[in-house]
Amino acid sequence: PHLGNIIGCVLSADCYARYRRLRGDQVLYVCGTDEYGTATETKALEEKLTPRQICDKYHVIHKEVYDWFDIAFDHFGRTSEPEQKEVCQALFKTIHNNGYTYEKTIDQLYSPALNKFLADRFVVGTCPKCKYDDARGDQCDKCGA
Repeated sequence: PHLGNIIGCVLSADCYARYRRLRGDQVLYVCGTDEYGTATETKALEEKLTPRQICDKYHVIHKEVYDWFDIAFDHFGRTSEPEQKEVCQALFKTIHNNGYTYEKTIDQLYSPALNKFLADRFVVGTCPKCKYDDARGDQCDKCGA
């Protein structure tokens, strides 16, 4: 993790979890390595590894950094853990069974060369707002759109 990630979300959440514990509240502070995200896929492509190999490598490094900062996670796991799958499926089924999901068709960019749909950060083009010619599909570093 980079320092901005630690300061911006992990440390503040850790402080809040510690505060709630001091007040006697039950707290469960969890974090982990996302093995299915675009950032993982991007890093895996960059290092010519599989997403699993990237996560095997960086999960240990991130754990060591969080331990050094004395971040008090109750559990620092991985999205590939069986418990993660079980909890997510149970949560989804509850939400779905209570009528809070719906189906929707969306357009998504596809690369025939890669034989896959593309996440926004794999799409490079011109920002429609400021005309910056190296904008990503999900952000423009020049104007912030």
